Amino acid sequence: MEFIRKVFTKHIGLKITALVLALALWFYIVNELNKGNEEERQFLSRMLPQEGLVAKKLAIRPIFIGRPWSGFSVDPRKAVVVPEYCIVVGTKELLSKARYVYTMPVDVSGAAKPFTKSVALTPIMPGVYMEETLVQVTAPVEKLNP
Repeated sequence: MEFIRKVFTKHIGLKITALVLALALWFYIVNELNKGNEEERQFLSRMLPQEGLVAKKLAIRPIFIGRPWSGFSVDPRKAVVVPEYCIVVGTKELLSKARYVYTMPVDVSGAAKPFTKSVALTPIMPGVYMEETLVQVTAPVEKLNP
């Protein structure tokens, strides 16, 4: 027992190794988090050189259909969508009126607890390209207060 305590408290080599591993892991995580921004830049650089095209960041709104189990409700304002936004590319005229991207309908029929589902986005209109096509929607099924 004494030997194990000395190994972890006295050896500087283990402490340095732990520090190096922690730094390497931190750099890896930061790189992964920044990768999304780089992918967006590459996507836009491929699409925007075409004349007349613009990009717009639109919020994603879920659509719920059906009725949850008796005594429960779904408040669309409390729904969680991942990712929250979608970058769309099209002509300025087509995108000028677009404010949101909507999901395909999520059926909440008979639901008695919150659930998460992968859902496709509905196309905005012909000529508009969307970066995201599949999102995760968490339906906020809540018990009604009597």
